[in-house]
Amino acid sequence: MLSKTFKLLARNRQATSIIWQPQRALLTDQEVSDRVDALLRQDRSSLSRTITLIESSLEEHRDDADKVMRELFKRTPARRNHPAIRIGLCGSPGAGKSSLIEKLGLYIAEELKLKLAVLTIDPSSQRSGGSILGDKTRMERLSFVENAYVRPSPTRGILGGIALNTGDVQQLCERVGFDAIIVETVGVGQSEIEIDNVVDFVVYVVPPGSGDGLQGSKKGVMEIADMVVVNKYDGEYKKVCERLKRQIEGALTLSVPKHQDFEWYAPVELVSARGPFNVEAVWNQAQAFRLAMGEENLRKRRSAQIIRGMWRFLGDAIMKKLQHDYEDQGNIYQRLITEAEKEIVSEKISGHEAAMRIINAIFDRSKDKQL
Repeated sequence: MLSKTFKLLARNRQATSIIWQPQRALLTDQEVSDRVDALLRQDRSSLSRTITLIESSLEEHRDDADKVMRELFKRTPARRNHPAIRIGLCGSPGAGKSSLIEKLGLYIAEELKLKLAVLTIDPSSQRSGGSILGDKTRMERLSFVENAYVRPSPTRGILGGIALNTGDVQQLCERVGFDAIIVETVGVGQSEIEIDNVVDFVVYVVPPGSGDGLQGSKKGVMEIADMVVVNKYDGEYKKVCERLKRQIEGALTLSVPKHQDFEWYAPVELVSARGPFNVEAVWNQAQAFRLAMGEENLRKRRSAQIIRGMWRFLGDAIMKKLQHDYEDQGNIYQRLITEAEKEIVSEKISGHEAAMRIINAIFDRSKDKQL
């Protein structure tokens, strides 16, 4: 087992070193066309390089990614009418998400013969900025299945359990022809609910010993779940899992239904990734959910998610722009920010008031430029 893991790590390291080599910015129109041709052939190398452009923090790489996505959208309009099913798995660290995804992925790719993309999100270090990207090593078999593509990505400090560009990467995978997309969040707590803004069907994975019925009635991640999976239903944990399942089911009956446009009550299933046991229930419930949702509600949900994604990008871009102008371009807001920092440290004004002063100054300056 360890030898296989080290081999996979070596393979990941080699692939990563290839992917992260500096890329020449500003692709020509012909290069964009060639890249899209390769993507439509589902060339893995081209797919990985394009995802790297999407996730890059360099503006020229993002410009190239935008050009590729624009051309891809133009050449695949029919794919919008046949969207891939997007499933998000979230849960606390150690809940068994990666192991469950491997067994579920093997069922989708090998038994159902569908094309599957798995996007695993790993936390980034607040100190070094690096990520281990180790979830793929728990998917030893799935990583080598022809119909499956597994891509680990770092959060880069973004909160909520997913990365800033997860939505865009899903769009890319959908447009190049994947039938199903699974997103694994970082190990989350009760308040990391951003996964609900990028997928169709949210699965909350719960390990045995995860509290009592009160935990099931708390707001947050349980509130966004379209399905709850009690994992590790094997061996000595069976009775514990059965008791936890009854407690969660009882707690969920007291919750307000998540969806108002159609009827859906989150089922609670006992699953074992180790067995495996009942893993296919996740796929079956996701299919039933899509059927209950209907095409019109799916279109509305996807549209709302795309718009929320734009606002996430906008907030991130404003912060980067403000920081860039402050540090590198003559410190145009230096006096204002320095004064605000001094006043909040000395507790003369609140942090909210300081932030509003800066925001108002930015927009007043923009108005002056227009006039």
